[in-house]
Amino acid sequence: MTLPKGPAPMTLPPPVLAPDDWRRLRDALRYQGRDLHHRSYAVTSRRRELLWEEMDRCLALADRIEAHLEQHSAAGADPEPETT
Repeated sequence: MTLPKGPAPMTLPPPVLAPDDWRRLRDALRYQGRDLHHRSYAVTSRRRELLWEEMDRCLALADRIEAHLEQHSAAGADPEPETT
């Protein structure tokens, strides 16, 4: 049985989230980055590299969300999703 396919992820509109939701996402990404770093010490060097790459992506996205929140906070507007 084949399940119907939904729209491709890149064609979905970005989510409209409340500022608290953006903060939760930012904090969850930072937590995930710390967890990946912690777990990287119990694996092979190749796996460690992969975990660190993912950690860097999580932390970079958290930084983008932080900048997004700061930008809209300074403008006095509720954050809307980035369209890039």
